[in-house]
Amino acid sequence: MSLNSKILKLPSIKDTLTKNNIYPKKSLGQNFILDLNITNKIAKSVSCHQKNIIEVGPGPGSLTRSVLNYGANSVIAIEKDIKMMRCLTDLKKISGDKLILINNDILSLSLDNLGPFPKTIIGNLPYNISSKLITSWLKEIFLNSNILIENIIITVQKELADRLIAGENSKKYGRLSVFTKLLSDIDKVFELAPENFYPKPKVVSSVIKITPLKKPRFNVNLITFEKVVRHAFGNRRKTLRQSLKLLGGVKLLDIAGINNSLRAENLSLKDYCDLSNIIDENLCP
Repeated sequence: MSLNSKILKLPSIKDTLTKNNIYPKKSLGQNFILDLNITNKIAKSVSCHQKNIIEVGPGPGSLTRSVLNYGANSVIAIEKDIKMMRCLTDLKKISGDKLILINNDILSLSLDNLGPFPKTIIGNLPYNISSKLITSWLKEIFLNSNILIENIIITVQKELADRLIAGENSKKYGRLSVFTKLLSDIDKVFELAPENFYPKPKVVSSVIKITPLKKPRFNVNLITFEKVVRHAFGNRRKTLRQSLKLLGGVKLLDIAGINNSLRAENLSLKDYCDLSNIIDENLCP
């Protein structure tokens, strides 16, 4: 019997939760997608045939089933909740070496330990750690050439997705927007209504696709770049001559040819890279 046939014979995700007496934990930000039609749609967007997958927070395993069903070569599933691991036992039995289960907190793991590469990251991320995970992944990929992540396809809060793809002169444009634009391409795949989750959250979610770039859009020292962006958006109501005062203020902006009465949200990614390079080259007296 094929793996697909075996997966289809498993109890439903809802029955699996009931059988194991498992309920979503608010403290872990658990909101599960029970409908395999939805997780199949996500799996299709991953184009997971013959790919090696890292799944963050598989929960009861709905998306795990879908990516295996659509031909993933292997899945490393990282689940923090030890009780939730019981829901994945039957899937592990029929999947064998194709499914590796790790009971750990993704925030404490390095991508470098999850090779060999290339790999694709997927997951229905807890809202409270989404932005932290995205930035830490992109930074680690940037700093370690051995880590090859082809795509990151994740479900996040729509508000976060909008911030990630926002451009300058937008109120949603911020530190996260600028940082991710330097290191990746981001596209919104589709949105999910609260009714698609159990329990039902109060917000709409978005499935997004992040494609890490082979090299940053502009050559820049990442530490200096983060410092400039942090100062600029530290108080976005202030003009740049005020928010960047400790980094050179008016002199820095004059050298870059940037109007010092503008605010952080008015600058492009290139502007922030230019400011960073001016600081690193000691061109600002």
